[in-house]
Amino acid sequence: MEMGEFQKSMQLNRHSFGSLSRNKFPAMKVTFRWFLLLPAFLLVMPMNAQRTCGTDSVHAHMMGLLGYERGFLDRVEAVNAVAGNRADCDDPLIIPVAVHFQNTGIPNDCAIEMALSQVETLNQDFAGTNPDITEWNTLQPTLWPGISNAESCILFCLASMDHPAGFGLQEGDFAVTVDQTNGDSDASWSGYLNFFVRDLGGGLLGYSPLGGNGSGDGVTCGPNFFGSVSCGGNTIDGAFGMGRTITHEVGHYLLLEHPWGGGGCGSDDFVADTPVTDDAQWGCPSGQAIVNCTDNILWPSYMDYCDDACLFMFSAGQIERMEDYVTQNLQNLLNNSVTVCQEAACVDFEVSLTSIDESCGGNDASIVATAVGGAAPYQYTVNGSVQVNNGAFNSLNDGTYDLMVIDGNECDFTATIEISRDAPDLQINAITHEYCTDGAGSIAIEANEPSPFSYSINGGSSWSDEGLFAGLPAGTYTVEAQNLTGCAGEVEVVILNESDLEIDIEERRDVSCTWFDNGSIVLKASGGDEPYQYVFNGIETSTSGSFTGLAAGIHIVHVEDAVGCVYDEAFELGFDFSMLGEDCPCYVFVPNAMTPDGDMQNEVLEVKASCPISDFHIQVFDRWGFMVFESFDPEFKWHGGYNGYYVDSDVFLYRISYRWGEDVNASVKTELTTGFLTIMR
Repeated sequence: MEMGEFQKSMQLNRHSFGSLSRNKFPAMKVTFRWFLLLPAFLLVMPMNAQRTCGTDSVHAHMMGLLGYERGFLDRVEAVNAVAGNRADCDDPLIIPVAVHFQNTGIPNDCAIEMALSQVETLNQDFAGTNPDITEWNTLQPTLWPGISNAESCILFCLASMDHPAGFGLQEGDFAVTVDQTNGDSDASWSGYLNFFVRDLGGGLLGYSPLGGNGSGDGVTCGPNFFGSVSCGGNTIDGAFGMGRTITHEVGHYLLLEHPWGGGGCGSDDFVADTPVTDDAQWGCPSGQAIVNCTDNILWPSYMDYCDDACLFMFSAGQIERMEDYVTQNLQNLLNNSVTVCQEAACVDFEVSLTSIDESCGGNDASIVATAVGGAAPYQYTVNGSVQVNNGAFNSLNDGTYDLMVIDGNECDFTATIEISRDAPDLQINAITHEYCTDGAGSIAIEANEPSPFSYSINGGSSWSDEGLFAGLPAGTYTVEAQNLTGCAGEVEVVILNESDLEIDIEERRDVSCTWFDNGSIVLKASGGDEPYQYVFNGIETSTSGSFTGLAAGIHIVHVEDAVGCVYDEAFELGFDFSMLGEDCPCYVFVPNAMTPDGDMQNEVLEVKASCPISDFHIQVFDRWGFMVFESFDPEFKWHGGYNGYYVDSDVFLYRISYRWGEDVNASVKTELTTGFLTIMR
């Protein structure tokens, strides 16, 4: 067949449901979900309940899309290049499946049940373990003596681990979503074979791309033809209710055409062992020998259009073509299955861990792993040490331990455990502070441990068998302790320079200016040997204890007497505006003119004070003594108006009264300011 005829032969496959072979893959549960990039294959059910297909026009449309034809032909060439090289199947080609229900009204629990039934059917059909394969075994010798079926190495897994974020699925949940995707493709689910379940209308059963790519695409199927379970208000169709619409469409996804190819006895589906036929078969021709070209039509092939009950096999050539397509073009699906396809038997396999750190005595740490669920026997391994049915590892030292637990189903659990060593119990028995810098401080310390310890106070430069250190000046000391097995710890000790020296505050004055620091304090030391030296905030010194020009805030005074005794004290200065002195230049500024003419210069009358004020009151009078403005708000602004009108240009008298300070710090005396204001327009 020419390439143009080959392109025309690309037709819609129908969906069918597959199941896991419980003999071949006993612990795996799988489900599928299909994506539609563009409707490459359309399988419809006309009013007479027969299948027809719109593949030619749809595939021709896709081949006309930019970049699609080259990619499609590359995939076909990759399959053709390895044709005939099928090897024994030592390990299954696991394809992860996700199922997405869209606006079906089917609840989540029913959706999961339908998905599981579909994947079970799909795996049975691909593995050749479907119950009705016995009909093939009966009919084959007579009707198709030269054709063999085959057990596929492809296994479909309904993903249950490592789901994409944003869909609300937890570890162990099946990859089934309800009303969370739209259409026939979702890039979030790249690396999966997706089944999109939604009402297609018009009797349409489903469709699939001819040769999928696993980039978020998949197979689309109507809810009445998906799986084999009726639930949640959804009833499976009678003639197409065994799940083989998905089996049919997955065949298309893996590059199988309909057996009649482009139609006519000169057509080709590019599978050597499928007889040439010029058209589809419908209904259920059970037991019949039908010839419309030269050989008996292989109507039981899942890629024909018969009812589900009369589709029950793939030919060996069809199986080989699909396996070749998976290995050559769908490595992204195979790679993803490593993390998302966990056997159902492993979902309830759990391991709890407890650990005890190593004591200071040493060699007594432990790790205890307890497996539940899964299947016995359990094998426990810690850093190469293997134990069966006993997860207790004792007599350990501190360090990092890699734990692995494997059950009878080869489900595995791994964890990394950090074991620490307890520090020694160090007890400070006595601290002697030095007195007036006499250097007679001392520390007595011991470890409450059964083994002997050595002690150091100089960073490990020297060690002592006794934890007694004398002749120490005031300061902070770190005492280290260790035994011969490496148990080590440290404790911090502070030695003070004590004396009877103290400080009294004889006078203090809080700050009474906003713009100037005019606080002061007079201190007097006692209890020591005169003379005294005062150091203010670590900088200013005095022998009298008097300090002026201080800002509000916390200040530190250090006093040292003649024999080296020291004393430190902190005090705080605040604000007090009730007593304003001559050293506080507070004043109120009032302009003597304003020009409210709209040029944004000198438009308003406002008062500025250099210090906080309270009980504010301003009045403005015209030349006849009539009050044209009054305010009690020091933040006022007068625009030169009265009763909705602007006053004329003239000279006005103002009178302002206020007190310096605010609230409880306000001065007792009320200040009075008067003057003249000229308004020019």
